[in-house]
Amino acid sequence: MNQLMNQDNQRQINNDQPNTYTVNISVNTPQSTFTISVAIDPNIHFNQFIEGIKEQIFAQKMQAQYEDTIEYQMGNGSLLLSNETRTLQNLGFTNNCLLHVRLKLKGGR
Repeated sequence: MNQLMNQDNQRQINNDQPNTYTVNISVNTPQSTFTISVAIDPNIHFNQFIEGIKEQIFAQKMQAQYEDTIEYQMGNGSLLLSNETRTLQNLGFTNNCLLHVRLKLKGGR
């Protein structure tokens, strides 16, 4: 009985959450490539989304060793700037889409 009630509560919680997309982010550095997956509201502005992504990336890698310029490329080949203000949905992001992020080492390596 408790399990059934917990399942009903979980369904209610899931129904109350806004529509989200899962965005898979492939981060390429000269030394390695790693992937981050995030569930995000598709109506968030790209520049706000990227700030959160950079925090996650640099929690895993040391920011000081990379250049300020980071390249963002959608799975369809479109390049994006970090100051882009259109929403993810307006930019063509879909559920389970892929965003490539390329970090470059300072000094051109």
